[in-house]
Amino acid sequence: MYRTICKGHRTGIAESLALIVLCCCIMLLLPFISASAHALVGNGRIYGQLLDGTKNNAPLSSQTITLQAAQGETAQDLATATTDANGSFSFVNLATDKTISYAVYMHYQGAQYVSNVISLDGQPVQKLNLTVYEATTNSANIAAVQVTVLIHEPDAKKQSFTVSESFLFRNLDAHTYVGSFDTSKGKPNALSFSLPPGAGKVTLDQGFEGYQVVQVDRGFATNAALPPRYTQFAFSFDVPYKASAYDFGYDVLYPTVQFSLLVPPSVHATSAALTSQGVVTADQHTYNVFKTTGLLTNEAIHAQLEGLPTASSAGTQQVLNFTNQWLIVALLLALAVLGITGFIYNATRRRAALLSHAPMRANKQVAQDRQQALLQELLALDSAYEAGKLSKAAYQEQRAKTKARLRTLMGTQREASRK
Repeated sequence: MYRTICKGHRTGIAESLALIVLCCCIMLLLPFISASAHALVGNGRIYGQLLDGTKNNAPLSSQTITLQAAQGETAQDLATATTDANGSFSFVNLATDKTISYAVYMHYQGAQYVSNVISLDGQPVQKLNLTVYEATTNSANIAAVQVTVLIHEPDAKKQSFTVSESFLFRNLDAHTYVGSFDTSKGKPNALSFSLPPGAGKVTLDQGFEGYQVVQVDRGFATNAALPPRYTQFAFSFDVPYKASAYDFGYDVLYPTVQFSLLVPPSVHATSAALTSQGVVTADQHTYNVFKTTGLLTNEAIHAQLEGLPTASSAGTQQVLNFTNQWLIVALLLALAVLGITGFIYNATRRRAALLSHAPMRANKQVAQDRQQALLQELLALDSAYEAGKLSKAAYQEQRAKTKARLRTLMGTQREASRK
């Protein structure tokens, strides 16, 4: 009897614990269940057709379409539908909350296609077609309409600079170009991008979502698709350098209509292949722009970058700045002493002139003031030269002229004193 009661007691405890765990799980899942129910339950409806753009928008049957909903920064696949003989599909009982947006998408012959994004808050029933294209591996009809290479401000501590590249491709074919990583012919037949030697920390941005990337000899390749008309791609990478000068190279892999290079003003850039176009502002930063047009496949663009900061140059600059600061202080002290001495000297001379040569005091005072001004001008020239603000040639020329004027003035004063 004792064992039977204990067994029943243990069973009751186990059931209670199981019930508590189940309640906790339900509480944790409740927000997700509510969100899903909120997204699916409603009077909204999205319908449309799946069309083959390569075949004059002929309807595609027996294809699976996926409906995706997004709310804030969260997106989820809600449902799938199979197109009928007319390529039609439909999704019903959708929420019409203004915070929820919808889109349909599918994968077709290796490419990903996404419709426009809509919301059902103003119009609960809407038509949303999706156009796809037949695939091709022929890249002969692909060209880059615009390529922009932006070099960011160099990092002296890391001795590297970040490069952002953006591409606007144009596919003139009625088929979607879909690349392949098959290397049976020596290299992948896929959309490729070049990188300069030593480049690293590649960060993919626009155009690569849902696709793969592999490294190749001249950069990297992706199986991302290029449907007819325009497609944009963007990525960035870091380039290390060892000295203040660097030869930046770009390999042209596709015919390019226009190529632009943006360089920060702190870096001096020259290129035989590019023409300077002045200054532009991008992302609240100023850049010097260099451009060219009509580039052919396998051409190479080079730009010589000079003035890149290095760790050693930064340390030297700090030492120079420290030395210059002390030099400026010493010069200021010298000017102060000279000014006080000059003031006492002038005061004494003026007093003597008033006592003994009252009629000539005005002329002598003018001469003394001019002499003092010339002495201060010489000190200012020495200070500017020491601070590196004047070249040696300019410094010597101006100093010689000032000293000549001072000698002439002093000679005139001596002649006047003899008289």
